[in-house]
Amino acid sequence: MYIKDELSIKSMTVNQIYSLFIERKLNVNRQYQRKLCWTIEEKRNFIDSISNGYPVPLFLLAIDENGNYEIIDGMQRLDALCTFIEQKYELIDGYFNLESMPDTLQLKRNNKLKQKKSIISLQKCKEIANYPLPVSVFSAKDNNIEEVFKRINSTGKHLSQQELRQIGVSSDYAILVRQLSSEIRGDYSTDTLSLNEMSKISLSNYRLNYSINVSDIFWIKNDIINSNDLRQSRDEEIVAFLLAGIILDTKLKLYYTGTILNKFYGYSRNPLDTDKPIEMTSLQNAIDRIGIDNIKNRFHIVMSCIKDVLTFSKSSFRNIIKADKSISDLSIQFQIVFMAIYRLMILEKKTDYNIKELSEKLKLNGNYLNDTDIRNNKKLNTKIDIIYGLIQEAFNSKEIEDPGIDNWSMTCVNILNKSRTEQTLYDFKIGFVDYKTNKMNESVIEKILKTLSAINNIGPNKVGYILIGIADNEKVAKKYSNFYKIDYVMEGDFPIVGVEHDAQALGLSLDRYTHNIKEYIKKSNSIPTDYITHILTNMKTPILYNKQLIIFKTNFNEPVTYKDKFYIREFTDVTEVPIQNYSSLVKKYYNK
Repeated sequence: MYIKDELSIKSMTVNQIYSLFIERKLNVNRQYQRKLCWTIEEKRNFIDSISNGYPVPLFLLAIDENGNYEIIDGMQRLDALCTFIEQKYELIDGYFNLESMPDTLQLKRNNKLKQKKSIISLQKCKEIANYPLPVSVFSAKDNNIEEVFKRINSTGKHLSQQELRQIGVSSDYAILVRQLSSEIRGDYSTDTLSLNEMSKISLSNYRLNYSINVSDIFWIKNDIINSNDLRQSRDEEIVAFLLAGIILDTKLKLYYTGTILNKFYGYSRNPLDTDKPIEMTSLQNAIDRIGIDNIKNRFHIVMSCIKDVLTFSKSSFRNIIKADKSISDLSIQFQIVFMAIYRLMILEKKTDYNIKELSEKLKLNGNYLNDTDIRNNKKLNTKIDIIYGLIQEAFNSKEIEDPGIDNWSMTCVNILNKSRTEQTLYDFKIGFVDYKTNKMNESVIEKILKTLSAINNIGPNKVGYILIGIADNEKVAKKYSNFYKIDYVMEGDFPIVGVEHDAQALGLSLDRYTHNIKEYIKKSNSIPTDYITHILTNMKTPILYNKQLIIFKTNFNEPVTYKDKFYIREFTDVTEVPIQNYSSLVKKYYNK
């Protein structure tokens, strides 16, 4: 095997590692790497070891032909190191001194990094910068990286059981579990991500405010599991159980043990065991029959219903079912409610529900879920039937069925979460009406048309979104809330305001308000006629947490002009394309 011949073990200084970081040459493969979830205490302890010259564990990297490194082992530690240097947290002695390394000094002079106070001594930071990290590097020439990762973690000392199940498994089931779990947590991203972007979707406590606050994540906010369970990927196990119930369309009772999950993943503690369990084959056959998109849609519809009910009731899942604090894990209770709603909405096609009535019925009857022996097979099965019977009157069949309309809560949240790491493709506006003047600002519509064309021109097969009804930050949301006497809902760090305040300010109904926007776009001379049709066809007005949004989507099949000029989105800026670059822009679309 080539690894034996090309494996190198050497030292790389912190300075050298940070140079790779700012060159964006350190990459993370999220198909097998776990979440970034170290607390500030864990980060500080690691930096303290380096600061005191203590030995640290080996880092394992795979290098490709372009000189990029895929992190196999040491992602949490490398993130702790680079974010410390970038001033995102401090030690007891203070922040890293940016004048102690050539790279950080240059970034400081270019105003790309700002020195925070207080500052660790220059000498101490130079010692940290020159610390030799033990690094093992091998060549990433074939598809053995995941196998290496699996084997170095096969003892289970570093990874949880669920994380071990996921390594190296590219089945549709494993991919669905990973993607849907990330969507709910809010750390959804592309499969390969630079380490620089990972901090944006890091799961952390309140003392690391540059990432996703664990307390805002659905499972924690609703007190279904605790933060330590989340770190151990308990949330992914819940999603895995639910998906098994959806895919196999049978009773939930079969799917709450680790043993059956091992079989669904084809996982064995013995890395040499290559036998595929029959359960894994049966699951894949069922996925092939139903279709991946249908499975996602079914899951999104039920999760959207549950999230809408919890938002409407202004209550956590624990409170709505009146679960005692002595019950530390409510995953089974959640699965029962999920499967009861799934039976009504998906199997019986009763997708029209009275949110107030459903909320009240769950509050009145949640105590049925709080038995201590709920994991008993017979009882578990009975509980689904009981909850189904108690809530079914809140559901009705729609006269005209629209299979896509009921999953917009999850769809909108996914768009918000993806914007954390793909900012070029996303933009947000609070509305079209000038604050306090109560007049439609047509320049905002024009700016959106210009931005949409610029996002579209990034390249073929790219999908971009602009969401209207989302404030820049909570401070802006509070300002609008106080002035217009409206409320808002936080989805992570995104304030969901809605566009009702716009319609209210103009004295229009929501229907008339959205109609006027469509008419303005329809008559626009700023963009090509075909692109107008594309934008209006893909324009949506979904409800998220009882707030109406407007969503513009762009994925046109050719570059488009705005007022006869080409623009492109670079990070969050809209930049005019020089005339001499027009041909290369067009070639991106026609030389596919």
